[in-house]
Amino acid sequence: MKTSRLWSYENGLVLMMSLLNGIVALDRTAVSFLSPYIVPEFHLSNTQLGLLASGLSVTIAGSGFLLASLADGTGRRKPIMIAMLVLFSLFSAVSGLATGFTMLLAARCILGVAEGPLAPIGQSVIALESSEHRRGLNMGIMLNLGAALIGGGVGPIVSTHLAEAFGWRSAFFVSAVPGLILAGVLMIWLRRPTEPPRSAPEAKIPGGTGVLSLLGSRNILLCLVISGLYSAWLIVQGVFLPIYLVRVDGLAPTTMGFVVAATSLTVAAGGMVVPAISDRIGRKPALAAVCFIGMIPPLAVLLIHGPTWLLTLALIVGNIGGGAGPLYVAVVPTESAPARHAATAVAISLASGEIIGGVLGPTAAGRAADIVGAGAPFWICAACAGVCGLLALLLTETAPAALARRARAAA
Repeated sequence: MKTSRLWSYENGLVLMMSLLNGIVALDRTAVSFLSPYIVPEFHLSNTQLGLLASGLSVTIAGSGFLLASLADGTGRRKPIMIAMLVLFSLFSAVSGLATGFTMLLAARCILGVAEGPLAPIGQSVIALESSEHRRGLNMGIMLNLGAALIGGGVGPIVSTHLAEAFGWRSAFFVSAVPGLILAGVLMIWLRRPTEPPRSAPEAKIPGGTGVLSLLGSRNILLCLVISGLYSAWLIVQGVFLPIYLVRVDGLAPTTMGFVVAATSLTVAAGGMVVPAISDRIGRKPALAAVCFIGMIPPLAVLLIHGPTWLLTLALIVGNIGGGAGPLYVAVVPTESAPARHAATAVAISLASGEIIGGVLGPTAAGRAADIVGAGAPFWICAACAGVCGLLALLLTETAPAALARRARAAA
């Protein structure tokens, strides 16, 4: 029986998984925050800067799908998660040893192998252990809160100040420590996730119950496309916003760090508020609304070149769109798939995001910036957010509360 007590295992699990995702985000976004230092030292083009994000995404996608499927098939979610977290922490320091573009790209690709399964397995554990009325909220906190506060909030401030004081390589060395500490805590505290009973009702998917049959679900297919395009919105902005603010708007790197950190507070709030609202009003309207709101940040970057506070305010408001992530990555896929394939459903949504948004997005945006101009990546982001809003309107509702209201109305 799950409980809503403050110190319940469910609440502790959400906190631990949120910290896990935050630590992952801290290292993943480090290259973007440190780009004002790395780009001139290695003489990188915009295309090469995009390739650093793309290379990481390739290995995350492949590793995430394979190891999440292994975790679902064997039920050994805890040992796989802890082993990958330890490897991730050790590999994160390797980026600080890079002496050029090729070595840095290789280091990021190796890091992605360890990172890939962490979010899918973490989300599947949350889905299995959550109370039904809190599933959206819990998964939203796990995916967004730690990533926004640690990766997007603490990350740009600490990374840029470490770079100013000790050089940009020091930021990668420091980022390895939190993951090793958390791995030790989870080894002792985390219990084996509860498996659904065989008699429990499961989502029905046309064409059977195998892993490949997940692609027979309309919702999952829509989530794959939304994940790809909206991940491009997120990743392309993350890669090119720091260097744009420094080069085009003339901000100092440390000032840029504070601007980016401030916007992350909204992402953290959106990651909790939007899934919680979707628990009540439904996944479909909540997801569509925040996708359209996601058009605000890239348009603000393109159109506002006045006071820094005004641009920051527009970014803060628009980044409520970050609350879309938990819905298309985890909540809708897990509610549209059999419980025993929960991690795999999350993994394929994440893989689509990594391949389309993480591999193709930054490279294409970087090439567009080299050819058309520095603003090209942000036009791409605005278009991606708008298309995702339209696709979200095609989803079939999965929220238990919304379905219950529909059933009562039909009765």
